[in-house]
Amino acid sequence: MSNPPLMKVIRSLHFQQDRREELNSVAPDQWPGLLKQTDHSQLTLPLGIRCRDYLPDFARNRIAQNLISNAARHRLLEAEYRLISDVFRARSIDFIVLKGPSQIVPLYVPNADYRPQYDIDLYCPPDAVAAARDALASVGFLSLPAGARYSDHLPPMIRNMDWKWRGDYYAPDLPLTVELHFRFWDTQTEKLSAPCVEDFWRRRCSRIVGGAEIPMLSLADTVSYSALHLMRHLLRGGFRVYHAYEIAHFLHQTEHDDVLWTKWIAGRAGKSAALEAVAFRFACEWFGCKTHPIVDEQMKRLPARIGRWFDLFSHSPLDQERPNKDELFLHLSLLDNPRDRRSVMLRRLLPQPPRKYVEPGPADVERSLRAVVNGKFRNVSFFSARVAHHARTTANLMASLYRWKVSGRKYAVS
Repeated sequence: MSNPPLMKVIRSLHFQQDRREELNSVAPDQWPGLLKQTDHSQLTLPLGIRCRDYLPDFARNRIAQNLISNAARHRLLEAEYRLISDVFRARSIDFIVLKGPSQIVPLYVPNADYRPQYDIDLYCPPDAVAAARDALASVGFLSLPAGARYSDHLPPMIRNMDWKWRGDYYAPDLPLTVELHFRFWDTQTEKLSAPCVEDFWRRRCSRIVGGAEIPMLSLADTVSYSALHLMRHLLRGGFRVYHAYEIAHFLHQTEHDDVLWTKWIAGRAGKSAALEAVAFRFACEWFGCKTHPIVDEQMKRLPARIGRWFDLFSHSPLDQERPNKDELFLHLSLLDNPRDRRSVMLRRLLPQPPRKYVEPGPADVERSLRAVVNGKFRNVSFFSARVAHHARTTANLMASLYRWKVSGRKYAVS
């Protein structure tokens, strides 16, 4: 890949081989820019925790302050969660927490204060999500303008609309947003089914975390949701490397947990297990985690064309300097229906207009002229940016297509 410093950070976080000394070869003048990249990929805190003695003083001190600020942010998170939980329970609104506090210690992270977190993700059944939105509004949460990216949740809600971004990912006063999810997986967009999500709500449970009762997915389903979350973002061309790191941490910690993985495989079928196995392979390829034999078997069962993709492009998603769409070949390799493949190709290769958030019901206020104008402006800006992005990636896509085709012939011969 064209960004060796970031790759050295990723290699330094390997779970089985000690590669931290590679960080010593990062030039001093590269560290400020590198830390901006680890902030964006959410690897800054793991880097500071696991590689502290291999960092220059500037980076070590900066991350030490980030950890202090992140701990303060978690106190804000706890207070906001209690507020939300109280108002939901007062109105008899059922919900569960996705990710965040539900990714329990020590399986996903050694200490809750070490987890980077910028929002509170909640799931409510579709018939309750409007009531949940109204409940949040009653305690001061306001919806942000509908974004350009398609999502499985309503527009994020926030209480501090006047806060200004100052470039600090760990600022204690950085407001937390709340995202109300109404589904676990979008089969229509991905053209891939994940049957296991149909039983997520039925299998939900609750745990005491930080003195508060947290309704959440079952333990086996939390790793499934984390894997599907990684795949959804990766197949749409954007994700955080930390998503794979936290899965690797979970896999490494549960290497010998026969009960957990027996439950996991019993609740998976067909494409569900295959999609999750691809996410698990990313975690293994990038961070070298150990895995339970059931996970090993599922990764071995992946079709040969998936293995071919990993041989060619496993590090493409990590390349922040060379825009590419190599994940498109992975997506197509997971599809069997030619019509679905065409649909995915058109969506990924042609600039798409911004897709609206799915609303649970009719709008309860009339849109102002200013809101309409602002919405049109955002749409034009988004579309222009997408056109520019597609233009930059076209040459790289053609080069990758050539490699993919040539490798296909080689595999066929062998």
